[in-house]
Amino acid sequence: MVMDHNDNPPPTPTARSVLRRIGALVLPAVIGAGAALGVVAMTVGLGDDTATTLRDDPVVVIPDGTRSDAPARGAEGSPSPTDDLSVPEVVKRESPAVVLISSRTARGSSLGSGFLIDTHGHILTNAHVVDGATATTVTFSDGTVTTGRILGVDPSTDLAVIAIATVPDGVSPIPLGNSSELVVGQDVVAIGNPYGYERTATTGIISALKRVIESPNGFSIQNAIQTDAAINHGNSGGPLLDRAGRVIGMNSQIASESGGNVGIGFAVPIDTIEPIAAAIIAGEGIEHAWIGITGRDLTPALAAALDLTGRRGVLVADVDQRGPAADAGIRGARNPDADVPRGADLIIAVNGRPVTDMADVSMAVASRTVGDRITITVLRDGEEKTVGVTLGNRPVDIGRP
Repeated sequence: MVMDHNDNPPPTPTARSVLRRIGALVLPAVIGAGAALGVVAMTVGLGDDTATTLRDDPVVVIPDGTRSDAPARGAEGSPSPTDDLSVPEVVKRESPAVVLISSRTARGSSLGSGFLIDTHGHILTNAHVVDGATATTVTFSDGTVTTGRILGVDPSTDLAVIAIATVPDGVSPIPLGNSSELVVGQDVVAIGNPYGYERTATTGIISALKRVIESPNGFSIQNAIQTDAAINHGNSGGPLLDRAGRVIGMNSQIASESGGNVGIGFAVPIDTIEPIAAAIIAGEGIEHAWIGITGRDLTPALAAALDLTGRRGVLVADVDQRGPAADAGIRGARNPDADVPRGADLIIAVNGRPVTDMADVSMAVASRTVGDRITITVLRDGEEKTVGVTLGNRPVDIGRP
């Protein structure tokens, strides 16, 4: 996202394109400031009003020499995973590991956020924060400025991993949490650098789960976390934390008519990010775990039509013959495009955990790596059957709108 460090609002986007129309204000809007990306506006008709979601390239293009060098203050230490911390404690313990990322691009300079995840100097941020960067610097709250090296970028999950040579004394990495157990209404804390105001903390709740947002390269990011914690330009790449001080997501987008925060922000879940980050750090190729099905949520009406009243799960509408599900013998519908698909397996659990919709299946797959084996429990011809599936690598043509 682009921001002006003279306290002026970011420049008005000059290039906007309508991406799609949907029946709700759940639209991608890049929030941060990090690399010069293009700005995309999305409009959705809601009665007589229109809602615009800005994907501001994470960049805030700023004139040379105008960034404040005054360091933000933080404290050392990281919480025990079992701690139930107050908001001030979360902020005090984790702010030192939240960094300001400044990138040099062909368009100028840009700013965004990131966070330290280990003692080896690995920092996570959004891919759009470092897009097109020719040089990247990382600034810690104690004023330490160091050169960042981009280890890898995965636009499909809007993730980038940066490496620095040395971690400042007294700075502890932020522990990673688990995004599969989140509940709506749960308290969260966001820390980042909105409009260049370093280590700014905001609080709120998880407003909704299982949202779908669009990545920089057009792929769908499933199970995004919606929050009303204030997120603005420059927050991109910063952590969304639970009350134990653990990262549960990476702040990435906002939905807004004005380009500012209106209480609808989105974070990429940490369970989606973690396996990709681990692969990048290990120097391995980036792969996305894939099962190879198209699913339909079993609504009450659909359940009644299929004599499955009272059941919950995901109807396997179609099976991609290139995928692991086909290899494992999972059955798709005989008439996948019909209002009432018939002959399909009904997925009722993954690894023994009940599923109620396709987002549950997606979450179970996205948090794993290619080659992992999962068990899928299906209802087939009135009988439950457990099938072992070895996850494959998602083809490049899967997941785009």
